Amino acid sequence: MRGIGRGAIVAAGAVVWRLRDGELQVLSVHRPSYNDWSWPKGRIGRGETLPECAMREVFEETGKQVELGQPLPALNYKIANGREKTVHYWAAETMSAAHPSLRARPRWPLASKKEVDNARWFTVEQARKKLTMASDLKPLDALVEAYKEGRLQTRVFIIARHARAVKRAAWKQEDFARPVTAGGLKRAHQLTKLFSAFGVRDIESSPAARCMATVQPYATAIGKRIATYQALTESEHARQPIDAAETLIVTLAKPGNRVVCVHRPTLPTLMTMMQAATRVWTHGKLPKTNPYLPAGGVLVAHVVDTESGPRIAAVETHVPKKSRAGETLVAEADSSPSSGFRASARPRTRRT
Repeated sequence: MRGIGRGAIVAAGAVVWRLRDGELQVLSVHRPSYNDWSWPKGRIGRGETLPECAMREVFEETGKQVELGQPLPALNYKIANGREKTVHYWAAETMSAAHPSLRARPRWPLASKKEVDNARWFTVEQARKKLTMASDLKPLDALVEAYKEGRLQTRVFIIARHARAVKRAAWKQEDFARPVTAGGLKRAHQLTKLFSAFGVRDIESSPAARCMATVQPYATAIGKRIATYQALTESEHARQPIDAAETLIVTLAKPGNRVVCVHRPTLPTLMTMMQAATRVWTHGKLPKTNPYLPAGGVLVAHVVDTESGPRIAAVETHVPKKSRAGETLVAEADSSPSSGFRASARPRTRRT
């Protein structure tokens, strides 16, 4: 377990699921020091994003590499010393050992047997009886509801605004070649683990230097080429915004998990296209006001493919915190707005 200092405690984890003989199963862990059954989770580490924390904690406590799906209800409660704790959860699935996104992940040690001594798959009904905390039913119930509605199996479509770039006034060469700052480059490296957490396979971008630099560390890590679209550049968008809109429609419909890196001026057009893919049952909200995302911010859309086209089942954003000097601060966790789920935690008598 790791921590980022005093004050409110922030943690992340996942409800890992699978289907066996047509039946939904979930993965729970037993902690001997508490003698309880719960979901794999843990405190966020210094410099981690919340999704990175979730994938790391699942691996440390279960030995399984997972890719995150849609967000589930976050839990808020007080621990024994009176401090507030928030745990963010995602649905998750185990991954093939050959998945390219695994190349972008560190090698984490497994938790000791004193921390977690068992990880077991349960049916939903078995899990309901085993879980020690009543609040742990909240993310489970949301996962089951998504499964029943046919919206649990999703793919990820990420829109990333390029990391902080050198200011236009300070750059005397062609704007197309304007680079990211040192802080922007740090954010780009931080994003490699966030993209990996969501199992991103395909990388697309404006060909401008600052966009390419934002996703290049991840592309290098997984050994993939970045596909570029001229329509996503600032100049082409200003000239013909419909081409950027059509590019978004095409990429959103592509199969697989992907990230697309863009410029701030293109975001109003792209968000309008994304809004068209949301429905009343979409969890979370798209950003509604300009600039929509700060430099280095990402929008993660969880997409369900339907006969009528791609539909967004859930949406979440992850944005970098700022240092006192205003630069991107990678020594702290990312800030992640709620996806509309909240619950309070309380213990219960375990069913037999």
